[in-house]
Amino acid sequence: MEAAGRPGTRPPRRQPNLRAVRDLASSFDDVAAAYERGRPRYEAHVVDVIAAAAGGPRVLDVGAGTGRMAEPLLRAGIDVVAVEPLNGMRAILERNVGPERVLAARAEALPLDDVSVDGAVCADAWHWFDAARAADELHRVVRPGGGVVVCVTHPRWHADDDAPAWWAEVGEVYEALPKADHPYLFGSQRPDGLEGHPGFESTEMRNVPFAHRTDREGMLAHYASMSFIASLEPARRAEVLGALEEILVRHGVDRVDIPYRAELWITRRRPAPGPPGGPRATAS
Repeated sequence: MEAAGRPGTRPPRRQPNLRAVRDLASSFDDVAAAYERGRPRYEAHVVDVIAAAAGGPRVLDVGAGTGRMAEPLLRAGIDVVAVEPLNGMRAILERNVGPERVLAARAEALPLDDVSVDGAVCADAWHWFDAARAADELHRVVRPGGGVVVCVTHPRWHADDDAPAWWAEVGEVYEALPKADHPYLFGSQRPDGLEGHPGFESTEMRNVPFAHRTDREGMLAHYASMSFIASLEPARRAEVLGALEEILVRHGVDRVDIPYRAELWITRRRPAPGPPGGPRATAS
């Protein structure tokens, strides 16, 4: 998720620079600790909705990051398989869910056997994937009838009248940052690749509200973990984070509950045979 400040409107659709997108994605490896410290945690009722939609008992978390989705699913009794390509993120993920549950791989090439999981989830990562290839891979590994849930989290204070003054100032800093190649800015909110895929049913969208309970340190860590801040030159990155901290200090912001919504795009794998694929290594 990149929308900790005030997300801007999307520009007209064009093809992103794929090399620049890869560079942005790789920047998460340098800020994994900040990502773990600052990103919103799903409240139990959100996890319950996601778990029920994905099905079980064995669920794949693809693009798992540090485990913001995998860890609460595991606590809820789900047998989680977590896939994450970046070493820094994966090291924290392994501490959170156990190395035996973690695979080093990308969504486009899952090291799982055909129809080997009961469902799949993706938390704020789908926009980093080659959507068509990722959808084909999910169709291959998810059993017929299994659920797939793509989650996108949004702060509710975007352009709301009840947003505090500091949020608007943070939004001004956010809007001024260069982010033209960020993949979230391209296409629709619907998860490309899944929508219209012949192997999946039409997607259904559900909004589930929750609160992100954090403090000033956590907010600064969240901003630091954003790819278009993490990828800045060190001096410019320090300048941006300093400006954000100055706003929070000047407004006396210490602990805060930020209203969020989890936008859930839910589909199911149709009971047709999947594309051919050989057996691969599995995690238990």
